[in-house]
Amino acid sequence: MGTQYKDDRPFTDYVHEHLAVPYIYAPLGWATVTYDSNADMNQGVDYSAKDATGRIVKIQERFRDNYYADKYNDFTLRYRRDLNPDPSRHASEFFKIEADYLVYGITNGKKFADARHTLTGFLKYAVIDLAVLMAKIAEGKIIIPSAYKKFSELNANGIMTAAKMPNTDGSSDFVAFDVPMLVKLFATDKIVVAQKGFM
Repeated sequence: MGTQYKDDRPFTDYVHEHLAVPYIYAPLGWATVTYDSNADMNQGVDYSAKDATGRIVKIQERFRDNYYADKYNDFTLRYRRDLNPDPSRHASEFFKIEADYLVYGITNGKKFADARHTLTGFLKYAVIDLAVLMAKIAEGKIIIPSAYKKFSELNANGIMTAAKMPNTDGSSDFVAFDVPMLVKLFATDKIVVAQKGFM
């Protein structure tokens, strides 16, 4: 478990309890929320919840502080770690995630422990149906580029190419999906189940 994960976990836990549950989960009808640390590490699942029909949904969360609000209009998934000496770890989150939904949010405050009082809401959030996202990738409606690409792009045929970039420490890379572009392209498919601040 990396240092950044350890540093960010208390922030993520706080945002989950005080912001995500009342402002995202409740309006979606998600209740009886439980945390599973083993699923978090191995399957990309932070929480399970019952939806309004009683179905169990698996959720991954990713939260950022307000530093990111004006810089990015996308959400990210870790992609590959080809420099890892263990070949079984080359394929990262994108290939292994078992969550049904990604809840991605940018808060209105700072992530630092002494600034918890500044976290009172979301400037932006998006709830992504990961099964629909992966289906569109499989259909060729969304393309993961082979080379690094800084921004998502939409071509004349209505095909979206996601962004792909290396992480700053060089250990891995990630793919990024522009939320407004997903809303525009796949409104009827509902890749974006709910959002605030992206449009």
